[in-house]
Amino acid sequence: MTPALAFIFAATGLTLLVVAVLCMALWRGALRGARATLNAAQALDHPAQANAAVYRDQLADLQREHALGNLNDEELQAGRDELTRRLLDDVGPEALAQPQALSEERVSASTSAVVASMRKPWALMFAVIFLVPVLSMVMYGVLGQPQALDPLALQQGADTEGDVTPEKLASMASALSRRLQDEPNNVDGWVMLGRVQRALGRFGESDEALRKALELSHDDNVLIERAEVLAQKNGGNFTGEPWAIIQRVLTADPHQLNALLLAGSASYAEENFRSALRFWERAREEVSPDSPDAPELDRAIAQARSKMGLPPIPPRADSVSERDAALQASSISGRVSLVSELEGKVAPTDTVFVYATPVTGSRMPLAIVRTTAAKLPFDFVLDDSTAMNPAAKLSSADEVTVRVRISKSGQAVAQPGDLGVSVSPVKPGTTGLNLMVRDTLR
Repeated sequence: MTPALAFIFAATGLTLLVVAVLCMALWRGALRGARATLNAAQALDHPAQANAAVYRDQLADLQREHALGNLNDEELQAGRDELTRRLLDDVGPEALAQPQALSEERVSASTSAVVASMRKPWALMFAVIFLVPVLSMVMYGVLGQPQALDPLALQQGADTEGDVTPEKLASMASALSRRLQDEPNNVDGWVMLGRVQRALGRFGESDEALRKALELSHDDNVLIERAEVLAQKNGGNFTGEPWAIIQRVLTADPHQLNALLLAGSASYAEENFRSALRFWERAREEVSPDSPDAPELDRAIAQARSKMGLPPIPPRADSVSERDAALQASSISGRVSLVSELEGKVAPTDTVFVYATPVTGSRMPLAIVRTTAAKLPFDFVLDDSTAMNPAAKLSSADEVTVRVRISKSGQAVAQPGDLGVSVSPVKPGTTGLNLMVRDTLR
């Protein structure tokens, strides 16, 4: 049983217990009130008998005092005679001989009073049964944490805290998979599962999850995300279905920003710099000048122009180098290479991860790039555009640890036998960092 279910069962049980106790108290109070009402009504309808009952009690008191020795026989007889005279003076001998019968009006009034007293607890009990659970839920919604009952919300909350490790990502993927077995129509759940699997480097599972999300609800952004996953699954190759998806989306919507950006990246990866420039320039028209994506897109356009031998575009007067300086100050660049002694242990298709993590605390990457061993030595740039989580970027850290890992499995989670190296601490803004892989990763 999950903690959320345990909490729900415990809260429900306590609520039912409170309701039962309140209803029992109301019912007992109503019974006492009904008895008192009935006794009062009977006393009103039989005044003679009521007075006689009082005098009988007083006579019993006299007899008790005589038995205790407090009264002698003459005093007892005098007390009896006195009570008899008082009783005859109050009610008369006829009332004692023939008790007064209840009139129909008094019977009806007595019955109505008792019924009215019994109706009140039923109304109060129904109010308690309804209001106690409702008010409890309202109070928990205002003062409690309803999101704590949602495993997906908990996992997302853990992401925003930046305390997510590869192991926690794997646990998150398992939890989401179990949840989606019970909620197969949860579109957001399938998208989240696809992204978690992608972060783990499980591109096949990521593709499957995104396909299920698209079967439930068409979304061009999710479709473009799937195209990128397919390319990653093929080692960065966009040939085939990834390009077909991009072109299909752009045919339907030529201004789809994510499709334009990915088309530019795919063209650049294929060294088709002219197409990359064309797509990125079209994307730049869709991005406002004050958008945080604008500086990175401007830099990509400048790189494409440089590859084509074109002069750089003069900077606009309103965007002089403050943003460029801020971008450079929050990035880390350098080169990854492999010592010759290890070249025989590395296949060209082995995956190379270059990423930065906080020096202390979470091991979740703040920025990461991925390539293959065939491209070593590899010049890398880590910045906010390569962040895995928008809430945890490289620019938010004062110092980081830069790590390199060469993986034969292609998995984001470290495996025995992986090669790698790490350097710490490194300040954002560092350039020319030399990362030489010399040994297995520790």
